[in-house]
Amino acid sequence: MEIIFSDKAKARIERDLMPGKVLVLDFDDGVGPFSDAATCTLDVSFNLLVVDPDELTKDFDTTITSNLGDVYIKEYAKNQMDEHMRMDLDKYLRFQLTSDSGMLDPNITLLVH
Repeated sequence: MEIIFSDKAKARIERDLMPGKVLVLDFDDGVGPFSDAATCTLDVSFNLLVVDPDELTKDFDTTITSNLGDVYIKEYAKNQMDEHMRMDLDKYLRFQLTSDSGMLDPNITLLVH
């Protein structure tokens, strides 16, 4: 499983991805310290986070490869993802996650902790 960040998305993320920080693609399902959902949700929603490694909990138990290095995810969230994904910025500067299957999430928020 991999995610390729477009040049525009990569440039935007690299402004906040300082040395010693890690990247997290959080499936927003109410599990973990970064989730805003109070309970499980039926909507597919992701957040992209730049965090200190010590902020990661056991919920983020695996990584996927990317052109920005490893991205931490929840193992069980893989069923909401595809094997080959792409993250881009649209004309309104919203992060969008797509795959060969189409749009996975049209409005991903970048959060810096």
